[in-house]
Order: sequence, then C-alpha cells, then structure tokens
Amino acid sequence: MEEEQLFRTTQQVAQDHITAVLSGDPNRMAEDYAHNACLERAGEVYEGIEAIQGYFATVPSRLGNAELHFDRLIVDGNEATFFWRIVGTGLNASGTDVLTIKGGAITKQTVHLNATDF
Repeated sequence: MEEEQLFRTTQQVAQDHITAVLSGDPNRMAEDYAHNACLERAGEVYEGIEAIQGYFATVPSRLGNAELHFDRLIVDGNEATFFWRIVGTGLNASGTDVLTIKGGAITKQTVHLNATDF
C-alpha cells in the first residue's frame, strides 16, 4: 500500500471507490481494497485481493449497457454506506453497500441487495 493511501479518510476512500466503479475499469474497482479484505455479496464471500479482483472482472459484462447510479453516501467513523441502483436494458437492481475502512483501504464490504441481482 502506498504511503499516501494510509492517510486517506473514510470519505475519500469511499468516494474513490465509487468513482472507480463508475469508470467501469475492474482494476480500478479493486485498487481501494486491503490485500486481506473480504467482500460479501449475495451469499458469496470473496476473501483476499485476488478473489475480489476476480469478482470485479465480472462486473462490466454483467452490467452491459445498464446505468449504475449512486444515490447517497453516509460516512460514520470507519464505515461508509452507499445506496445504489442499476437501470436499463432489462436490469432493475438496487442495494446498499457497507464498507469498513481502515488504514486508507477497504477491509470489508457487505452488499445488501434489495431485490434482484444483476
């Protein structure tokens, strides 16, 4: 982890992650995670940066031409919660993600889907 990354606030890490996801670049999506991070989503658990990178590699094809919108970000201490929705081309999914951030990196992410998955 680069030294300047250690000094990022919870707000900065969460905002950087949202920007990376909106970019559609799977490599950028995984950059904000600690090497031993854990991502829990739809009953699946991705442990470690390589597993998380593998998950993000699937996101662009699953989204297709649908649009991803981030509606709200709430930061409380070392946790960031954001609300998102996906619309278009037959996809109508939404959810809430909770990030735990320590040392300038995401150490845990829990994805709560409101209804359908994408």
